[in-house]
Amino acid sequence: MKKYVLFLFVGISLLSCSNDDNSKQSEFIGKTFDYLFFETEQECIDAQPDPNFFINCHQEISIDDNENAEIMLTDIMYSVKYTIDNNELIIHSNSRTFEFQNDIIFEIINTSSLKLKSNNTIWNERIGNTLWN
Repeated sequence: MKKYVLFLFVGISLLSCSNDDNSKQSEFIGKTFDYLFFETEQECIDAQPDPNFFINCHQEISIDDNENAEIMLTDIMYSVKYTIDNNELIIHSNSRTFEFQNDIIFEIINTSSLKLKSNNTIWNERIGNTLWN
C-alpha cells in the first residue's frame, strides 16, 4: 500500500509542475535590439569614407521565436539559435557564424534593454521602423 501512495504522490507532483521554460523567451519574441555606432542618421552618413562604400552604423539582434534569432554584427545577417538562462540571452555560435566562434552573451537588463557582456554595450529595443527616432 505504501508503494501505491508513494507512486500516486510522485505522479501527482510531476503532473502538477508547470513548464514555464519559455516564459522569458516569449517576452522577447518579435523584438529587435540595436546598438548604434552613431547618435544620429546624419552622423552615420557623414562618417561614410567613400560614396561607393557604406559602413554599418549599427548592430542588431531580432528575436524570431522561442529559439531562433537573427544577429548582424557587421554586414552579414546570421540565423542563430538562442536560449535564455539565469537572466542571460545567449546567442549560440555554430560552424556558419565565422564572425564569432564563441557564444555571445547578453545580460537582460529588462525587456527593452540588453547589455553585451563582452564589452558592456547597451542594446536597446527598436521602436518603430527606423534606427533613429
